[in-house]
Amino acid sequence: MIYNVASLLTGSLGDSEQYEIENERILIDGRSIKEINGSVRLMRTDASVLVSGDFESIMHDSCVRCLEPATVDVNVTMEEEFSPTNANLMGDISSTPAEEYYLYDPALVIDEQNSLDLTLGLGQALLSALPIAILCKEDCLGICPICTVNRNTIECSCVKSSVDPRWAGLAGLIEKGAESVD
Repeated sequence: MIYNVASLLTGSLGDSEQYEIENERILIDGRSIKEINGSVRLMRTDASVLVSGDFESIMHDSCVRCLEPATVDVNVTMEEEFSPTNANLMGDISSTPAEEYYLYDPALVIDEQNSLDLTLGLGQALLSALPIAILCKEDCLGICPICTVNRNTIECSCVKSSVDPRWAGLAGLIEKGAESVD
């Protein structure tokens, strides 16, 4: 997802271009994000190109409870400023050196060939929109900690303790008259 923005950089303040993204794929940090769809708008500002877009995608990973394959739908709205290394193309409008804008995130740089690469910035936005715990289904039972079978497919006959041994000392408080929160 690379766009040549030379015409925007040399154009007038507020000039914009609209693009549709269909069925793209990104590999970032060893994770594959597939079926990326959405629309992106590139707009010239006084010292940068503002990228705005709404995207949806599908990511395949492992369920954190049972380790079976899981699919997650990811939706993200992105709005980032990309700064050109060729700030001289923008005329005297930019009073701040371009180096100050892209020192912090190299994913938000327009290179010397005036190419804006949306891949890394969009990948970061999609990864940050992922849930912390990816599940194969909302009511996943996970793996039995005793016999290690997948409790979604096999009902194990392990003895289930109603009290976690780490909290066993507190279980006696209810017997002594403490009120339960339930």
